[in-house]
Amino acid sequence: MTKESDDVPTPWPVVELREFPGVEYAAYGIARQQKASGGIPMIRATEIVEGGVHVQEFTFVPPDVARRHPRSTLRSGDLLVVLVGRVGEAAVAGEEHAGWNVARSLAVVRWTPEGRAQQWDLWLRWWLKTSQSQSYLTLSSSNAEHMTLPLQALNRLPVPVPPAPVRERLLSLISLAERKNALNTRIVSCATELADALFMEALQTCGQGPATERAVGEVCQVTAGAAQSLPDSEQSAMPWVSPREVLNCKTVHLGAVTSRTVAQAEVVCPSGSLLIAPRPGEVRTVLTTTPVVPGRRTLAIYTESEVDRMWLLHSLRYRRRELTAVTQGEQARAMRRKDFSRYKIPWPTDAVRRDFARRAAALHDLAYASARERQVMEELVVHELEKGGPGASHFGQLNAELVHVAPLWSTESNALNERRSTARTVSPLAIRERPD
Repeated sequence: MTKESDDVPTPWPVVELREFPGVEYAAYGIARQQKASGGIPMIRATEIVEGGVHVQEFTFVPPDVARRHPRSTLRSGDLLVVLVGRVGEAAVAGEEHAGWNVARSLAVVRWTPEGRAQQWDLWLRWWLKTSQSQSYLTLSSSNAEHMTLPLQALNRLPVPVPPAPVRERLLSLISLAERKNALNTRIVSCATELADALFMEALQTCGQGPATERAVGEVCQVTAGAAQSLPDSEQSAMPWVSPREVLNCKTVHLGAVTSRTVAQAEVVCPSGSLLIAPRPGEVRTVLTTTPVVPGRRTLAIYTESEVDRMWLLHSLRYRRRELTAVTQGEQARAMRRKDFSRYKIPWPTDAVRRDFARRAAALHDLAYASARERQVMEELVVHELEKGGPGASHFGQLNAELVHVAPLWSTESNALNERRSTARTVSPLAIRERPD
C-alpha cells in the first residue's frame, strides 16, 4: 500500500517499511530466552549502542532454540532495530555476527541482494534517525515501564522513496558523512589511548608505593547516584544518567542523554564530573560534558581542580579491573560510596600531575572536538533527509536546495576546523588559568 501525505508532492511517494524497496521481511527475535553457558550468541537491545553492535557480556541460547527462529538468524548486512527502550536505534550486523540470533527486544530487517546493491538499506538506516521517524515510532509504542514498539507498527513505518537523482545525491552525502565519522571515531580512540599512555609514562617516572598514594575521598568530592523521578508536563527536569549509559558509552566523554529526572540543585553534578559504574570484571569511568544527575548504582566525582580531574580520570581508567574489589552484589553492579572513597590511587607531586594534565588535556580537547564534529555531520545529513520527509512544509524546494549542499558542507567543515583550532579555549575539558 502506497500512501500520499497531504503536503508531500507526487515525486516523493511514501511507502510502509514492509513494502519498502529491497525489504524481504522484518522479524522478531527469540521470545522465551533459554540462556545457556554455551551455544549460539544472542544480541540484545542493550548491545545496540550509537549505531553499532557492542557485546560486552555474551549471552548464549541452546542451538535447538536458535534453530526454531530461522528468520532472526543473522546474516551480514541485516538491520537490527531496537523495539524496547531506545526504540528506533539501529545497527548493521557484520560478518562476525553471521549465524547469531537476537532477543525479542530487537527486530531483524532482512534485505534482498538488489536492495543492498541499490543502498536502500543505507537509506532506511539513516531515515530512522529523522524526527519524522522518531515521532512515528514514539507514538506507536506502548507506555509501559520500558517503551515497546510492536513489530506490526515497525512494518507500517512510513518511509519516503525519493526520485533516483535526489536519492543518489543524498546517499552520496550519507556515504561522505560515514567516512568522515569513521575517521573522527578513530581520532577519538587514538587520542584517548595516547592520553592513557602518557599517564602510564608519568606513573612510571614518579614511582608507586604507599608514600605516593591517596584515598579518592581525600582529593575530591564523592556522591552517590539517585533514583529517577519522572517529571510531569509542568515540571522542569535535568538529564539523568543510568549505570548502563555509563557502561555503554563508547568514548571517555559522555555526551547528551535522553532520560530526564526531577532533581534538587544539590544532586546535579556539574560539567566535568566523573561518573563511575561497575559491572563484572571492570569499573567504568566517563567524563561528563554537561550537567547531569547520576542514577542509582552510579557514583560521581567532582573536583574544582582540572589538574586533579585529569589525574583522577586516568587513574580510575588504569585501575578499572582492580576497582572490582570494592564492588558489591552477586553481579558486582553496586559500589558503596564509603568503600570507594577509601580506595587508594597513585598521587604524585603537583608538578608531575600538572605536567600530565597539560598534555592529556590537549588530547581530550581533540577527542571532544572530533566527537562533536561527528555529531554535527550527522545532524546536517538528517536535516537534509527531513526536508523531504512526510510532513515537510517546503518539500517542493528540496531539489533546488540540493545544489547548495556541497558549499554548505564545506562551510560547516571550515567552521568545525576553526572550532577545533580554538578547542583549548572553548572545551569544558581544557586546562585554564584561574584568576587569583
